[in-house]
Amino acid sequence: MLAVKKEHRGRGIASKLVRMAMDGMIAKDADEIALETEIDNIPSLKLYERLGFLRTKRLHRYYLNGNSAYRMVLYLKEGVALKQTQMPYDPLY
Repeated sequence: MLAVKKEHRGRGIASKLVRMAMDGMIAKDADEIALETEIDNIPSLKLYERLGFLRTKRLHRYYLNGNSAYRMVLYLKEGVALKQTQMPYDPLY
């Protein structure tokens, strides 16, 4: 969960925190980073998209308050997204 107090927004704090988390995951040799954010949280969507995240799925009524979310993924290694799309069909997946 990431939040910046209203009076401190617009200073790059959220970007810095996300980059620090990303750097930690990269240092641990992660293949990808996935997260969810509410579909109507435009500042959050813009932040993650600026950092290279892609919207991969809409999650209907994902949150307890009934709001939907987008799953967003940042692929850190070449070919990771391609491997995922080449999985054999599994009706339970």
